[in-house]
Amino acid sequence: MNTQTQSRPVFAEQLQGKVGELMDRVTSEAPGAERSRLLRWLLLAVAVFVLWRIGRGAKKLFWSLFGIGMALWWSGGAVWFFRHVN
Repeated sequence: MNTQTQSRPVFAEQLQGKVGELMDRVTSEAPGAERSRLLRWLLLAVAVFVLWRIGRGAKKLFWSLFGIGMALWWSGGAVWFFRHVN
């Protein structure tokens, strides 16, 4: 049995660490201007992380669909598909 573990990219680990630090600072601050500024930075860091994860998933989806499309094209399945769609 082949088992393969994928390590998390360094970027993800660093970003998660920084988000944790920001979260600790936000919760320790009293309400005010500094806390609002830290909350904005926290939201920005979370948005970057989410967009990065979505981008990785979209890249995998694109290449999967591209591979299926090329398999259909080279096998002649695309001709059959488009003939029956119209």
